[in-house]
Amino acid sequence: MKCYDHPERDAVGICSLCGKGVCEEDAVYINGKLYCKACAKKVLTGKNKKLYRSRRNSSICGVCGGLAEYADVDATLIRVLWVIVTLLTGIIPGIIIYFIMCVIMPKEPKE
Repeated sequence: MKCYDHPERDAVGICSLCGKGVCEEDAVYINGKLYCKACAKKVLTGKNKKLYRSRRNSSICGVCGGLAEYADVDATLIRVLWVIVTLLTGIIPGIIIYFIMCVIMPKEPKE
């Protein structure tokens, strides 16, 4: 297999994010995974974030934990804000929105 960016060079592996061949010069390892330079920049800057229901930080369905991981804040803060907004807007809309998000947000993939 050849490198995507340098077709004259052999690839040392495949980027974990985009699946393109990566030569030794363009290879970047982050947490044991191989990335091309472009994808490594996305991973390091957090621009490749995706919203999932959390598996690790879940009380009911993992919605607040997932929102907290996405926003990079404490899950307790999200839960407290959710309860306050739910109480101020009427209990039923907050509960309905929570369960709609539970259905719409995909579960975080297993490592």
